[in-house]
Amino acid sequence: MLRVGALLLVLALGLGLSGVLQRIDHLVFDLGQRFQPVAPPQGVVIVAIDQHSLDRLGAWPWPRATDARLIDAVCRAGPAAVGLDIAFTEVGSDAAGNTALAQSLRACGKVALPVVLDTLRSGGQIVEGLPIPQLASAAAGLGRIGVQLDGDGVARSVYLWEGVGAPVWPLMAQTLLTLAHQPLRGSAPQPALVAVPPHPYTLAAADLRLLRFVGPSGTVPRLSASAVLGGDIPPGALRGKVVLIGATAAGLGDFLATPVTTQGEPMPGVEMLANTLIALRDGTLIRPVAPAWGLLITALLALAPLLWLPRLMPLAGLIASAVWGLALVVAAAALPELTGWWIAPGGALAAALSAYPLWGWRRLEAARRHLDAELRELRRTVRETTEGEASAGHKRLSFEGRILEVQAAQQRLRDLQTRRDDALAFISHDVRAPLAGAVQLLQSGKMDDAARERLLGQLRRALGLSQAFLDLSRAQSLEPSALVELDLGAVLHQAADFAYDEARARGVRIVRELPDDPIWVRGDFDALERLTTNLLRNAVQHSPAGAAVTLGITLSRKRRAAPSFLDPHGGRAGRSPALGALTPQTVRFWVRDQGPGLTQAQSARLFQRFGLAGEGTGTPLSGSTGLGLYYVRLVAEKHGGAAGVASRPGEGAMFWVELPRQA
Repeated sequence: MLRVGALLLVLALGLGLSGVLQRIDHLVFDLGQRFQPVAPPQGVVIVAIDQHSLDRLGAWPWPRATDARLIDAVCRAGPAAVGLDIAFTEVGSDAAGNTALAQSLRACGKVALPVVLDTLRSGGQIVEGLPIPQLASAAAGLGRIGVQLDGDGVARSVYLWEGVGAPVWPLMAQTLLTLAHQPLRGSAPQPALVAVPPHPYTLAAADLRLLRFVGPSGTVPRLSASAVLGGDIPPGALRGKVVLIGATAAGLGDFLATPVTTQGEPMPGVEMLANTLIALRDGTLIRPVAPAWGLLITALLALAPLLWLPRLMPLAGLIASAVWGLALVVAAAALPELTGWWIAPGGALAAALSAYPLWGWRRLEAARRHLDAELRELRRTVRETTEGEASAGHKRLSFEGRILEVQAAQQRLRDLQTRRDDALAFISHDVRAPLAGAVQLLQSGKMDDAARERLLGQLRRALGLSQAFLDLSRAQSLEPSALVELDLGAVLHQAADFAYDEARARGVRIVRELPDDPIWVRGDFDALERLTTNLLRNAVQHSPAGAAVTLGITLSRKRRAAPSFLDPHGGRAGRSPALGALTPQTVRFWVRDQGPGLTQAQSARLFQRFGLAGEGTGTPLSGSTGLGLYYVRLVAEKHGGAAGVASRPGEGAMFWVELPRQA
């Protein structure tokens, strides 16, 4: 957890300080601006120099006498203050117009003129563009106009104080609110000035604020300048309001992209001034948190996912992380509207998006180490349990490969545990019972011929059970790597030879229908021979005297499909070798007897452990262990094949084994 936390901190703080995520910060801020409620502002009106005014009064710039008449018309309407968003930095050749304009400014007594901070064309030095002295002295106040453009060219913020060498100029919005005797709820006092500025020719700024816009372009009420000059405005339209005079016609003045710009319509500079004034008056300017506090909050938000990721499952952790990222976006977008503060969310968002992958990586690393440790332990345990059986050597595996190997090893251990439990149960019950009977006979002291025969029967049964269980254990230990290529016909002939004496003693003939050519399969000779012997002995024991037991092989060839018979050891369907269809890669050998046959209920138990052919008939065979056909099934499956039976009552039975055939 500490490593993930450290990575999240480095990621969040590093990206936050580098500014790489500034576009994300801007996107979230703009999102909050666009979804805030829009209400028409009160107390502010724009007198627009629009296209209609240009058509009636002539091209821009107008004579300054016309500007004077416009100011006179506005002031007669009784505004609280008037701001001119028009730069008068050049004297020009119209001295009479300058005089008329100065007189109008002085007569009104509530007009503020702009100070423009601009660069000279030579050298790029920043200069303060003041109104000409004649107009500056007649104005009621001066104030700076202009906003800050971010790297994406969008206007979002202003400095309350700015100037060349020292931040001496307030915003025109501050000057206008002072002239109108209206409160300044979002202002800040002028920073302390030094006698000798350290950088007298550079721009100095203080108290950055983000703007909260009242709406897109056109939200602030507008009146055409030509209508004001012509007296075509409603009575009281300007009374007691702050009036801003500026250009809104295309091609005049500044038009800026803003967070609330919609459908590609930029906002004219005079409306930017109106939004600044409204925010300053209403106290809705947004303060960015101090850098130190911003880093601390970002660090805490970056570490927040560690509160739930260690406690949740992967899917729940993914959902929680996605919800957390969405909550960060919503909270950061809504925070300026709710509190008036702005915290750049980019670093915290990067951490939120990276927390789940990083935590997943650490989990996978921990799981990999655990799997490697489990693999080593399982390999060691399997080697010890199997007493030196071959096991796969260590090799580099993928993560999925490690999981599969652990699962395979665990399955093998479970199989070993099952075998151990079976052995204990076998010894404690099946072998113990005949041995206990033998001990009881010996202790009785009565050893007549009948007692000796019973004792011999008990001991033979115990020996048979022990031998069957030993064969079964060996079959369970068969590995595919231990199989070799052999001739199946030779195996079947040798098994028939071993079963010959018992068949002759019971008066049963063994008929062989085996091909002369070799039939190659991969297998264990002893296990297949024992399997075939079990089938032959089982058929001989269930056949009457004078009957024949047939041992044969069916090679693959095209056959019609046949109905499936129930495979009694797990639900897999098998087919009679006389009717079924073999694939070209398999060979099937079978043993057919002339016994009483089997019902479906009897067939269902045959290949299970301790399933007896005679059960359900009332005539189970004496001396049968119930493990012979279970051994047949197990060996067939260890060879990649299957075993089955086809039988009907009164028609004998045909037991078959199907094995993969070598090309």
